[in-house]
Amino acid sequence: MTSLDRQPFKIKSCLTKSTGERNMKKITFTIILSVLFSWITAQDLELYYGDDLLNATAILNLTAHPDSGVMVLDEIGVKNISADPLMILCAREIIELVPGSVNSFCWGLCYPPNVDTSSLNIKIDGGDMSMEFQGDHDPAGFTGVSTIKYTFYELGNPDNNASFTVNYGASDELAVSAADAIELSNAYPNPANKFVQLDYDLKKVSANSHLVIYNLLGNVVKNIAIAEPMGSLKVNTSDLTEGIYFYSLLVNNESLTTHKLIIKH
Repeated sequence: MTSLDRQPFKIKSCLTKSTGERNMKKITFTIILSVLFSWITAQDLELYYGDDLLNATAILNLTAHPDSGVMVLDEIGVKNISADPLMILCAREIIELVPGSVNSFCWGLCYPPNVDTSSLNIKIDGGDMSMEFQGDHDPAGFTGVSTIKYTFYELGNPDNNASFTVNYGASDELAVSAADAIELSNAYPNPANKFVQLDYDLKKVSANSHLVIYNLLGNVVKNIAIAEPMGSLKVNTSDLTEGIYFYSLLVNNESLTTHKLIIKH
């Protein structure tokens, strides 16, 4: 009877040891998986707006009058923080689009509004940054806020990505402030042949100002930084094909005024 009383204890002891070994192996395996998953999902891309580092929750707000023309976001830097070159694609996600407005983007190439993912991938060497991205939004006269998310990811490894969101806002309330903020003359001569000239006065607004010329597809063909708060710009147009263009004055990425330009050689 005594031996029968001891046998369950021996069996129980053996089972307890076996279970402990299995638990130890499970914990070790979980740790290995966690480290491996962390290594696999490490992000090699950083996004910058000017000098500011953007994270996945970053939201940029651009605002313009609904009749101001195309709003341009072109100061986004995509940086490869790894040591190896990466082939990077860009994808656009339309979260909300004001009916009647038009949104498109450029990544190496400029794509029509119905394209959400770039067909071109751009090579970014280790430690380098690409400034090839451009977001274009035309309110087309309609008020409201369009929300667009942009994601940059490695070719063949979409989990290696970085993204940010933009609110493109169009409001009639900007009409008075825009008129008060700047003065921009009509382009002359217009039609233009080899050059066109414009006079401007930014008054109290001088930071981050550009004169941007677009073709009928909304693609930027000229982007000229304005260094002085007041003066005259002479723009070479000899390399532009004949046709109708539009030019806008952008201040802090807000399109304050837009006019038509005709090129005729």
